[in-house]
Amino acid sequence: MYLWKIKNLKQEIIEGSVTSKDYVLYLTLFLALYMALFVQAIIQINSLWNMEMVVLQVIISILGIAYAYYNSKRKALFIKDFTSVGWVFLLRSLFFMSIGMLNLYVMTSLFGLDELFSAKNAIIVAMIFEILLYWRIGSHIASLKS
Repeated sequence: MYLWKIKNLKQEIIEGSVTSKDYVLYLTLFLALYMALFVQAIIQINSLWNMEMVVLQVIISILGIAYAYYNSKRKALFIKDFTSVGWVFLLRSLFFMSIGMLNLYVMTSLFGLDELFSAKNAIIVAMIFEILLYWRIGSHIASLKS
């Protein structure tokens, strides 16, 4: 099971050495993390989001998954590939996104631009990170050959 090294994971997927038990674990962890992020968004929907932001979020998710599927050369194994690569990449992205958000908060506070670090701006930055996330997952899935 990999938490960070996507190259090693992709190599094992190509070689076929990832077991069914590993795929179930990747699927479970990916869905748990994705649902936790989704529930957090639902909880904050009244205070931070408006309907346009919700629709935009759904469109980004649908188009991102469609992009990854379109790039997949192993369409029959897409769910397995998407959840295993998605888990590792989502975990990595959350780490870098957290550092980026912390950096944005500190920089705006230091320079007296606190009003720029609003919840809506943070959501927009998170959506940009999500677009990049789907793009990179799609790229990694495209590199998996049968």
